[in-house]
Amino acid sequence: MKSAVILAAGESNGTWPFSGIRQKATMPVLNVPMVRRLAQHLVSLGIQEIAVVTGHRAEAVRACLGDLDQVRFVTQPAPRGPVDAALHGLDGVRGESVVLCCGDIVTPRETLAAAVETLDRGDAEALLVVAPCPEDAPHWTNVEVSADGLIAGVIGHENRSLPRFGGIAAARTDTLRRYLLRNPGMMTQVSIGAMPPVEGDIAQSFDLMRQDGMEVLALEAKGFLVDVDRPWQIVEANYAAGRYEVQNRKETFIAEGAQIDDGACIAEGAKLWLGPGARIGRGCHIKGAVTLGAGVRVENGAILGADVTVGAHTVMRDYCSVSSGSVIGANAIVSHCAEFTGVALDTVYLYHYCCVTGLLGLNVDIGAATVCGTLRFDDGVRTQMVKGHKEHPARFGDFTYIGDYTRTGVNVMFMPGVKVGYYSCVGAGAIVYEDVPERTLLLPKQEQVRKEWGPEKYGW
Repeated sequence: MKSAVILAAGESNGTWPFSGIRQKATMPVLNVPMVRRLAQHLVSLGIQEIAVVTGHRAEAVRACLGDLDQVRFVTQPAPRGPVDAALHGLDGVRGESVVLCCGDIVTPRETLAAAVETLDRGDAEALLVVAPCPEDAPHWTNVEVSADGLIAGVIGHENRSLPRFGGIAAARTDTLRRYLLRNPGMMTQVSIGAMPPVEGDIAQSFDLMRQDGMEVLALEAKGFLVDVDRPWQIVEANYAAGRYEVQNRKETFIAEGAQIDDGACIAEGAKLWLGPGARIGRGCHIKGAVTLGAGVRVENGAILGADVTVGAHTVMRDYCSVSSGSVIGANAIVSHCAEFTGVALDTVYLYHYCCVTGLLGLNVDIGAATVCGTLRFDDGVRTQMVKGHKEHPARFGDFTYIGDYTRTGVNVMFMPGVKVGYYSCVGAGAIVYEDVPERTLLLPKQEQVRKEWGPEKYGW
């Protein structure tokens, strides 16, 4: 029997404003929750049982996976980190070998396929998936790789030029359990002066295997791999997955009941994917490959860039514009001259004359003439504050990040990189320079000057 363990228990405060009322692993990528993407890939590869370790907002994780027969849920009683979570997960599987995945990893199915096939062939006793280390990674574990592709060492926060552990590993189940139990509970392999948190690191258990003479393979991720720890990495994961899907699309697919009006302007060679009942109407411009879910309506001059993904029953109409690479969830409305770039989750409304660049949570309502600034006067990237310290995103740092169940009044202006917490309202005419906490009503304070006026002021 083939087994897998997915870790989806952490609080994930680094992704605020998309933490707090949700579990990070349930954030969608191309409108599918990250944890569900992993589970579906594993099932398609013949994995017969998957233990999903839950903790914070466990009900949200169960809602994403409860219809998959191969999934069972294991509770981590207290938030003690990924090593403790993995040990609880191993108690929920019976297979001789196991694939271990962090639930916030986004990578193509091919990466997981390579791990499963390597185990099946017996090419290695254990393996770690590795990927290039981003220049703005908030935390990472470096993996030294030998000339023959084996793990030669593991060290925390050492050298961004070295590959990092990609959050996916595999081994025989009994071997993995033994070395997880030997894990010291914090990354002890660090440079002089480093201060690691008191939390076990899974990669260190695999390095203990190496130290005992086992061959541990370093398996390179296929295509891309995004470890989602920050809100801008949610955007990065969506953009990377969208590009990868389109690049690997072999032909156009038009489901039963889908329609493309003869008066629509479709870019030459664009490979479209239209779900049942989707429609592209007269006068609409499609600039490249797009993916439209069931019942999507693109009408009356709407403009869609290349590699756009749209969820079921969303309406885009009346000369709106959606930029290349953007992702929009289900049941959304993008209407009269609204412009959007980025990622919007389900039931987002951009009704009228707005220009939004950002990541919008569930049920976000954007007032008319709302604008998101994307360029500072000094051309720099906004310094983001995450859990009390400064970070400098390499990409998407100038996006506006608006949490779930939030709305804006008319004519709101967001400066580059602002984050707005969930359950908040930003009042009409506000100019927002700083992050807005969750559960906040932000109203501008206006001072008015009144003077006498009339015809006599013109000399009559």
